[in-house]
Amino acid sequence: MAYMGKIVKLVIIVLCIILVILQWSRIETTVNLFKGYFLQVKELLITPDTVSIIYPAKTLHYKRPYQKSAANIFHCGNLLFYKTTQEESVATIANKIIGYTYYYKLYHLQNSIKHINALSTNTVPANTVLVIPYSLPFISIDLTKKTMTQIPFVKGVYYSGSSLSSQKMMRQLVALKQAGINTVVFDVKDVNGIVNYKSHIPMVVELNTHAKRPVDDIATLIRGFKELDIYAIARIAVFRDHLLAAKSPDMAIKSKKTGRVWNDSSKELWVDPTKQSVWDYNIALACEVAKLGADEVQFDYLRFPTAGDLSDAQYAYESGKKSKIETITAFLAKATKELHKLNTAVSIDIFGVAAWQKEDDIKKLGQNIALLSNHCDVISPMLYPSHFNDNFDGFSNPGDEPYYFVANGNKKIKAIVPNTLIRPWLQAFKWRVSNYDENYILAQIQACIDTNVYGYLFWNASNDYTVVQKALMKKNNGNATSKLKKENHK
Repeated sequence: MAYMGKIVKLVIIVLCIILVILQWSRIETTVNLFKGYFLQVKELLITPDTVSIIYPAKTLHYKRPYQKSAANIFHCGNLLFYKTTQEESVATIANKIIGYTYYYKLYHLQNSIKHINALSTNTVPANTVLVIPYSLPFISIDLTKKTMTQIPFVKGVYYSGSSLSSQKMMRQLVALKQAGINTVVFDVKDVNGIVNYKSHIPMVVELNTHAKRPVDDIATLIRGFKELDIYAIARIAVFRDHLLAAKSPDMAIKSKKTGRVWNDSSKELWVDPTKQSVWDYNIALACEVAKLGADEVQFDYLRFPTAGDLSDAQYAYESGKKSKIETITAFLAKATKELHKLNTAVSIDIFGVAAWQKEDDIKKLGQNIALLSNHCDVISPMLYPSHFNDNFDGFSNPGDEPYYFVANGNKKIKAIVPNTLIRPWLQAFKWRVSNYDENYILAQIQACIDTNVYGYLFWNASNDYTVVQKALMKKNNGNATSKLKKENHK
């Protein structure tokens, strides 16, 4: 009897272990939700600038990704299997299955499938069962937004398209998150015009502007951000678009003299802000990435060009002759209307000098802050001190005055649009700065705190945030020391 009792106990233990394995995803989800509620309560004791948290319990919904999967896709516990119904290439299989994995680059998934299944060729016979590595759990984050995006107090960094496919980026983000970063601005389309993910927009597919994409499955990348509790902002450079102007000259600004693409001998090609096809292309991209999970879409280069022979620029004015200000404002109004239908927030980048509201700058750029603020949720002035001209406001080298230009820029923008969230871009690079270090970063942060703006973003074109991380850690240690002193005083 004692022997039978031991067997029964062993069987029960084994069954419990199997049950835990099969239900691990649900257990993990429940723990995550409780963690989210705990953090919400904890926030009541912490000021917004000290800690910014994206709460899983508030912002994340979950779904069963395999509920409507094909009959030849099998998921059990943490394992995913794919059975070929006919002879298929590994590339074809990877393309079908990538949405069920944590991979967002096809060739990475292809290599892993070949390695884990010990395949010697790129062709798989019919009725072969393959193990698919790094699959999604039974329950995973639903990237569809059920309600309007709740914009947090942002402390973010920018990543270019070339960085998106690198695992190094995710490792950096883990370290930056520990320092206090809670947001990523990632390029959907920069000024080079490359669409950085595999798009299904007909115009993108037809022109193949995503041919050199670094990411195949952008939804998986966004899901990775969400699992790190990172707020995801998709950046789109709108009217400066070299690739689109080159591939579709009809959409480019024309030269009055030659009738060809305006400024075609330079590296700065622009599409025509007055053409409906240009509007449709950019709004379609914004809506697609919103549907795929981006919390917010950020429009950059939302303006007319300022360099080159501007007198030679010929615009189509398809909707009738309008001023530059009217054109830019109308585009933003239409884009925001569509994105708000998808519960996605909208932010815009504006020239830092626009805060000084010089009439000539406003007319040339087409950026009237007061009008634009009616059609967006956040305005991000690019207040990089180094980008102001020498002797601006009496400073021989503005790059060495981080506090002054960030603080004054914030104040001026807030005075113009007091009811709009202001979230400036801060300088995280050493160009035209005599002493770029942690204190340079901290001076800009302090300017944001003193002017009470709603967060800030760091820009570094090469995505090197070593100095930012050090500055934030230094600031956090200072806050901890200050709190300890207060507690001891009590």
